[in-house]
Amino acid sequence: MSTNVTVDHGVGGQPRQHAVGRWTRGFRAFYASLLVAAVVASLLPAVLFQANSRVFMLKIVAVAILASMPGLLYLEFIRFKGNSLYDEYVINLFRLGIDTTANLPAPPEHTDYFNKWRTAHDGLNTKSKDNLYRRKFEAVYGQQAVSTRSLFAEPAARVERSEGFFPVLLATVLLCIGWTLAVQPELFRDFDLLGGLPFSGRPKLPVEALVFGFVGAYWFILQDVIRRYFRDDLKTSAYVSASARIVLVAIVVTTVSLIPAGTPTQQNVLAFFIGIFPNIGVQILKSAVNKVFKGVVPSLESRYPLGELDGLTIWDQARLLEEGVEDLHGLVTANLVDVLLRTRIPIERLVDWLDQALLCLHLPRPDRPDSPRDALRALGIRTATDLRRAWRVDSEDSPHASIVRQQIADALGGARAGIARVEIILQSLEKDASFLHVQAFRRHDWLQKVVR
Repeated sequence: MSTNVTVDHGVGGQPRQHAVGRWTRGFRAFYASLLVAAVVASLLPAVLFQANSRVFMLKIVAVAILASMPGLLYLEFIRFKGNSLYDEYVINLFRLGIDTTANLPAPPEHTDYFNKWRTAHDGLNTKSKDNLYRRKFEAVYGQQAVSTRSLFAEPAARVERSEGFFPVLLATVLLCIGWTLAVQPELFRDFDLLGGLPFSGRPKLPVEALVFGFVGAYWFILQDVIRRYFRDDLKTSAYVSASARIVLVAIVVTTVSLIPAGTPTQQNVLAFFIGIFPNIGVQILKSAVNKVFKGVVPSLESRYPLGELDGLTIWDQARLLEEGVEDLHGLVTANLVDVLLRTRIPIERLVDWLDQALLCLHLPRPDRPDSPRDALRALGIRTATDLRRAWRVDSEDSPHASIVRQQIADALGGARAGIARVEIILQSLEKDASFLHVQAFRRHDWLQKVVR
């Protein structure tokens, strides 16, 4: 595990291995006991309690389980987070050509990058063992997750952890409040905390709509947490976003309820979808205001939204939004190292999105039937790399090269205008740093060596 990267004691590290084995067996026994206790706790109410008490216990257990499930997933995640994350991160830095070999962190010793890195790093003539890219990783996952720690740290040095638990605790409290409002356990229903003091009834809140909005938000949060758990991307930032989503949905649903639209059932369904897509509520409010105050509220739509990319889901879009990537321009100009490190999006998928975004930014939006982007898509060209390869193909390699170029030119406005447009686009791409990183990965030098 990632917590056991310090030096071993004894011959062959046997004492430490035995300690790890005892620690693992202890956790297995704890979980077995916990499972047995859960089964017993579920059966006893059904056998011993009256019908109304069973319902009450069911509600209490439902609130406890549903509110704690996202937090329990985080506790499980940090226990089994291993060093493979760091190895994959460093190897991808080399594949993308992010920096010169000497400036990159030490790759795993079992890869062919290690000897190249050691030769280049020794040429720096420096005694410093610090590295910017490694520090970025440590800031997210902590020092205990760095697999090559023995190359730069003292054996007895104490590792540091990077994240606090407060965001997880805050999100769990908000989820508990939300599920208590939704389930409403009946205990102490007649208990008067205020001692008969009059209640003003202000503000008037749409309780049912708020409940359905919370359920929609919980549906999105749980899906997002589970996906990030399996993608090794479950960090405390996910719980900051979860807390913000719950508060934002409550505000938007309360405000939208002021607009008399539809039956109460329809408003509850709308509140559920606002919990999943808060922008729906904002767009409804904007449309209602524009009927009276035209042009007062600025547009919230991006000219180049992330939704234009193939293979990008609502969870991917929400994940990129956490990192400040709100549209295609933000994706192309983002710090690729930070996006790669923090989002844990598979490198092939991230490179493909970058490749698509580069072409989309250089072509008009597909808002008319004769859009150049749709015309190129009909030819099988969906990324900037596809356009470059199809246009630069040599006639000796392909007898149909001239026909392909003619089709591309026609798709972009005709013979002369199309040729000029393609050349201008390609010249602009050659000076783009993101495109250079995409090309470095697309060359697959590391894969060609294996195939050969």
